[in-house]
Amino acid sequence: MTERAVTEPEHARVRRLALAALALALAAPAGAATPTRMALAEQDLTELSLQELLDVQVISVSKHAEPLRHAAAAITVVTGDELRRAGTRTLAQALRLVPGIQVARTNAHSYTVTSRGFSGDKLEVLLDGRSVYSPLTSTVFWDVLDTSLDDVDRIEVIRGPGGTLWGANAVNGVINIVTRHSKDTVGNTLRAGSGSEERAYAAFRGGSKIGDVGHARFYAKALERDTSVQRDGRDSFDAQRLASAGFRSDWAPAPAHEFMVSGGYYDGREQTEDLDATVYARAEDATMSGANLLARWAHRPSANNEWSAQAYYDGYRRDLPEVFSEKRDTGDVQFQHRFTLKPVAATVTWGGGYRVSHDETGGPPRAIIFDPASRTLETWSLFVQGQRALGKDGELSVGSKFEHNELTGFEAQPGVRLGWKLGERAFTWGAVSRAVRLPNRLDQDVAIFCEPPVDVILGCTPGTTVRIGNPDFDSEKVIAYEWGLRAWTERDVTVDLTTFYNTYTDLRSTESPSGSFENRLEADSYGAELAVGWTPAAGVSVRPFYAFLKIDADGSASTDTNTPRNLEGSSPRHSAGVHLALNPWPNVTVDGFLRYVDRLPRQQVPDYVELNYRLAWRPTPALELALVGADLLHDSHAEAGTAFELERAVWLDLNWSWQ
Repeated sequence: MTERAVTEPEHARVRRLALAALALALAAPAGAATPTRMALAEQDLTELSLQELLDVQVISVSKHAEPLRHAAAAITVVTGDELRRAGTRTLAQALRLVPGIQVARTNAHSYTVTSRGFSGDKLEVLLDGRSVYSPLTSTVFWDVLDTSLDDVDRIEVIRGPGGTLWGANAVNGVINIVTRHSKDTVGNTLRAGSGSEERAYAAFRGGSKIGDVGHARFYAKALERDTSVQRDGRDSFDAQRLASAGFRSDWAPAPAHEFMVSGGYYDGREQTEDLDATVYARAEDATMSGANLLARWAHRPSANNEWSAQAYYDGYRRDLPEVFSEKRDTGDVQFQHRFTLKPVAATVTWGGGYRVSHDETGGPPRAIIFDPASRTLETWSLFVQGQRALGKDGELSVGSKFEHNELTGFEAQPGVRLGWKLGERAFTWGAVSRAVRLPNRLDQDVAIFCEPPVDVILGCTPGTTVRIGNPDFDSEKVIAYEWGLRAWTERDVTVDLTTFYNTYTDLRSTESPSGSFENRLEADSYGAELAVGWTPAAGVSVRPFYAFLKIDADGSASTDTNTPRNLEGSSPRHSAGVHLALNPWPNVTVDGFLRYVDRLPRQQVPDYVELNYRLAWRPTPALELALVGADLLHDSHAEAGTAFELERAVWLDLNWSWQ
């Protein structure tokens, strides 16, 4: 194959095709948890006092358990009960409850999830300590990120850089999904439902005790989703079928020792549309499958000394006929130790890790190819963080993550955080940190293979390749400044305010006339996020939030005039929501979630208000019936700059539990 330069008009078509095809092909547009248990998943959200919610132990800020009220970061916890009562059917939808997180559904099964703007390639997402982002694009395949939602204990969401502890790609945030200890899931649960868009779904979970030292659970689930509609009212070709199964087992073979092993498997099919935009027809279904296995051993000889080691394997296969293919296998090993350094009265947390990821991406005649077609990426890492009390009210945290990879060499991601108690009912904090996003295969190696109908769209010669990736592409970087205030009354109100200012350098641009990616863009962003919790009466919980975001992009060093405008106009400047949870009678719960999303001018998406609603009745302690509605205020509406609109959805949900 030969390479050829492209003219400016052709370069624009190449870029549009590449991004559109990758969004279609990848189902995504252009932590290590220490042993900790929570009983929140079985409790009613409205029965938890604000003090109990503030005392929830979070692990994502410091990589060890600490109360939410004194965590020096912009962190929100979505409890398992809150997730289920909000009527969410996917993990991505649950993130809509978090201020500053933008969740846009791009078709019937795919989502863009971003934190404080930009694209989905700047988030680290973990499921029980296993990183689930793809080194191909640094994004997450939200369409197949699946587990039994009844087993989710909580989702910890950090807005802002987390590279100091979690490493590269935690540029704008960390999402840590933590499942429940198997000790808390003894018994059997069957959940099933059907409706207008959620055609059918069913999930079974069984848990039991194993001897005197262990517990285990297993789940299996399947679902079928209906298609969305085109903006002109025609039905789309984007229905989904997905089946998955998994397990988790926890053991305490000796005092101060805990061992956990978990695993999962999924297999799915998704309808796709013809690559040629001039022909609206169903193409061959995309297929995807994957499996993972994780083991963790933790030892805590004393309150001030603990260590853990974990290893996992993750493999997946995705194939979109004629367009794209990827096979990937990843292995990861990590070690972590926390102890008290008595001479300076500091708590030190340190650890290291090694990750290797191998891919095979196919090649011609698929339209989206990568050169080389196969690559193995290795990353070595080391982190250290020290925390020291400043008097009786303050605490200073200083640390850094150090990584070495074969694409950019050595990367350092330092950070400083200061927390201070303002009396008994207020806490303030500030942070300065640096984070990077490593180049991915898209940045460095992506190309378009010209073959009908691609050659007609691009005007290129069949059998030639138009390369867009740049082997010299460098890391994207951010310096972030944050300040926050958390306050609470004795009983019924909490307020959490965060402000931030970020400076980004070496962002990706698409240069003319070559059409290749380079690091020539810069940007500044600033904003604020406010979340309030209020329990005005027994059985009533009100949780409003608001987020403001402003992005100023600078393309003065680039020939790319389109991407800066996209950065500025593809994230909502204003967003807000309120989750209302009621227990009007002992066996009835009512939940409403109203959200507002500002317009996305560069994606031609107007602002909108939407409502989700859930009415649940529990005739017996073991049985719950619920009527759920999503996106109830419109027949259909767009959330992203695609041709798809999401329709109003209503479904019935049954949940039956027994021993």
